[in-house]
Amino acid sequence: MNLSDVLYPADTKQAVRNLLIQEARKQPKRVPWWRKPAALTFAGLALAGSTAAGVYVALAPVEDKRDIRCYFHADLTTTYPVAGSPGDFMPPYITTGIFITGFDARNNPSPDDPNAGMMQVQDPIASCAALWDTNAMNPDGITDDLIPEDFPSPAEVPVSETWTGDLDAEGNPMIPSGTRVTSGHYVPELTECVVDNSVAVIPGNAEVCAKLGIPALEK
Repeated sequence: MNLSDVLYPADTKQAVRNLLIQEARKQPKRVPWWRKPAALTFAGLALAGSTAAGVYVALAPVEDKRDIRCYFHADLTTTYPVAGSPGDFMPPYITTGIFITGFDARNNPSPDDPNAGMMQVQDPIASCAALWDTNAMNPDGITDDLIPEDFPSPAEVPVSETWTGDLDAEGNPMIPSGTRVTSGHYVPELTECVVDNSVAVIPGNAEVCAKLGIPALEK
């Protein structure tokens, strides 16, 4: 209902209108995002989540999307021991990207660019989902806790049964043991957030960025 729809005496109606205008003028004006300190600047705010009140999620853009972080858990700090290498730890994520076919690293025109020779990733979630699908996101079972108990993991196929590479003098695979990478592993719900000005694909729903205190990726 608008103010104009309410039947007031003429003088009362004008008094109410004046009060509303005065109250509106008391509301603090928002500072344009381009005037805020860079460390606190986000591109905007979006309403996300399914709770009654909703969850306000800050949005932030990422200009360079060549190097994507795929996080093991909705956890930005936990590191994981490297099997067979005492004292070494993996960060909370692994990175992925798309290399330019035929890129000549020896004649790299941008030797100071750590991501030279890589393309901009258009779909970060798809890139990280591919790692989950092939079980690359579960080294030594560190993400077993995310896999539903009734999820049917694909059977591992011995390399000797699928090898198409070089053979030794006896006609056996040059890599005699191990398993071939297979698809069909568990892929959790993934969400694009922003960490250290990089795209961070984190297991969780649309609220996970806000819960971690980081902005979601601006599309």
